[in-house]
Amino acid sequence: MSGLECTHAGTFASAVRAEALKARHGAPVRLALALALPAPLLAAFIAARMPQLGLQYAPWNYWYALLMPVAIALVAATVANADARAGNRALLSDGTPLVRAWCAKVAWCLVLSLLSNLVVFAVYAALSALVPAGAASVPSMLAAALVLTLASSWMIPASLFLTMRAGVLAGVFVPLALQLALSFGWSAVPFWPACPPTATIMLPTAFLPVLPSGEPASAGTALVDALSQGGDVALALVVAGALTTLLTAAGAAWFSRSEELR
Repeated sequence: MSGLECTHAGTFASAVRAEALKARHGAPVRLALALALPAPLLAAFIAARMPQLGLQYAPWNYWYALLMPVAIALVAATVANADARAGNRALLSDGTPLVRAWCAKVAWCLVLSLLSNLVVFAVYAALSALVPAGAASVPSMLAAALVLTLASSWMIPASLFLTMRAGVLAGVFVPLALQLALSFGWSAVPFWPACPPTATIMLPTAFLPVLPSGEPASAGTALVDALSQGGDVALALVVAGALTTLLTAAGAAWFSRSEELR
């Protein structure tokens, strides 16, 4: 299969639409929305009950440190398992090349990950208008949502592959365990821009007034100053994009030759 099959605008868009139609009344969209809401709603509750504290970003930290990885793993595993439950009949009968179908699955899960992050952003953007004290700028918050989507995107092809190859439990828990271990252990990682799971918890501090630990950014001025230089941020995003591309290509190669689908 040619790599061009992943990028042909018309047919690839149709494959992504097909993935979206499968999930129109299913769990992936509901998971992406439901798991994104608790963190910003907690921030709204704090702002309503204790407005003197200003807008708090610790709940956003809870989102990308814990709930976001859970959401990505569950969404990707659910998308991967949708065809398996039907014996892959729809996948094999609609004529879509398997490489393109794989890329469409990755793209659809990436859309849902972006949707989750934009939900968090939208609630915080609304709160920042109501409780401006301590709020980051709207462009900075949007940037945080976008970089989180890219930094965590490696989990999507990993979860898809493991679900199709080894089952739902492997597809959920293996990428989730790696993400959580390397993000919670961020202070022990010697060069975080080269490690996307660690970058996921470090990058938001470049845009939001919160440390990887969830503390206010004022408690870690040196780290904030280092991240504001921008070089490590750019490198981390390049590495994250490259890893996701590599995992997607490897998964597509396996998917197109897999006898397990037939």
